[in-house]
Amino acid sequence: MARRLINDETISGKLVIVMAVIALIAVNSPLQNIFVSFWHTTFTVGFPGLNLSMDIKDWINEGLMTFFFLVVGLEIKREIASGELRKFKTAILPITAAIGGMIVPATIFVALNINSPDTIHGWAIPVATDIALAISVLALVGRGLPSQVRMFLLTLAIVDDIGAIIIVAVFYGSGFNLVGLFASIAIAGVLIVIRKRKWLSLPLFAVMGVLLWLAVRHMGIEASITGAMLGFLAPVVSHAGGDKGLAERLEKVMIPFATLIVIPIFVLANAGVNVLTTTITNSTVSLGLGIIIGLVVGKVVGVVGVSWILVKTKASRLPTGTAWRHIIGVGFIAGIGFTLSIFVSDLSFGGDLMLADFAKQSVFVGSIISAGIGIMILRSTKKRNN
Repeated sequence: MARRLINDETISGKLVIVMAVIALIAVNSPLQNIFVSFWHTTFTVGFPGLNLSMDIKDWINEGLMTFFFLVVGLEIKREIASGELRKFKTAILPITAAIGGMIVPATIFVALNINSPDTIHGWAIPVATDIALAISVLALVGRGLPSQVRMFLLTLAIVDDIGAIIIVAVFYGSGFNLVGLFASIAIAGVLIVIRKRKWLSLPLFAVMGVLLWLAVRHMGIEASITGAMLGFLAPVVSHAGGDKGLAERLEKVMIPFATLIVIPIFVLANAGVNVLTTTITNSTVSLGLGIIIGLVVGKVVGVVGVSWILVKTKASRLPTGTAWRHIIGVGFIAGIGFTLSIFVSDLSFGGDLMLADFAKQSVFVGSIISAGIGIMILRSTKKRNN
C-alpha cells in the first residue's frame, strides 16, 4: 500500500504543478473575472427549507478535501496498527523530527510577525508539509536513494498532517457550538458501537460520515477534518462480519480519488494568485519573510535539529543505510508546504484577498526554494555513493 500511495502521489504531484500553472495563468490573464467568478458560484444541495448553500470553492475546501483527509486518517491508522509507526523505537525519529519541523517554522513566523496583528494569525502557514509534492520531488531525484529515505519522509509527512489537522480544527474554526459537539460525539459513538458489533458496511459508513460531516460543520470546526476522524474510526483489521476489509477497500478507492482528482481540483481552485497587483507594505514583508524563512530554514532546522539530538543522546538512530546528508535533504523537501499551506492561507486571511494572495505567493517561493535545495543535496549524495 505504501508503494501504491507513493506512486499515486508522484503522479498527483505532477498534476498539482500543471493545475497550479493553469490557475496562475488564468488569474493573470483576461480570463481572470470568468475564472474567479466560477469558483464563487453558489451551489445548493438539499430541499427547500432543508438545504446547504456554499460557493463551489467552499464545497471543494470543506467537501472534497474531506476525502483527502480521509486518506490521511486511514494511512495514519494503518501505520500505527501494522506499519512504520507500530514500533515506537522505529517511529520515534521521524515522529519527533516532524514535531520539530512544525514548531521551528511557527516560531520563526511568530517572531517576525509578533508586532503585526494583521498577519500573526497566519502562524500555521509554514507548518504543513505537502505529502503529494514532497514524494513527487523525491521521485525526481531518481533511483539510488535508500528506501528508508522515502519511508522516513512519508512517516514524517503523515505525522506532520496529524499536527496540521489538529491545528486547523482547534485554531481555524468559525466558532464553537455545543450542539454540534454533542452531535459529533454521539455519531462517533454510534459508529464505534456499530463497528464493534460488526454491522458496519460501506454504505452505512458513508451515511454516518455525511451525518458526522454536518455535525462537525455545525460545531464550527473546519468540516473537512471529518475525513481524518472517519479514517481513525474505520476498522483496519478485517472481521468476519459485514465490515470485513472496510478500511482496505476504502484506501483502494480513496487513494487514487483523493490524490489524482481531489488535490489537483483543490489546487486549481485555490492556487490562482494575482502576481501583478501585489502591494508591498510592512505587513506583507513580515508575512512573506515569516512564510519563506519558516519553510526554507525552519523546516530543515527543526527536522535535522531534533533528529541530531535524538541520535546523539542514543534515544534513536538513523534509518539503516542513511546518512545525515539524507536527513538534511529530506528536511529541505519537507519545506514544500503547498497544499495545506494554501488551505491555511485562505483560512487565515479569507477576508483580506491581498494578504491571502501574498501568503500564497510566499508559499510558492518558499516551496520552490526548499525543493530545489533538497534535490541538489540528495543528488549530490547519490553521486558520492556511486
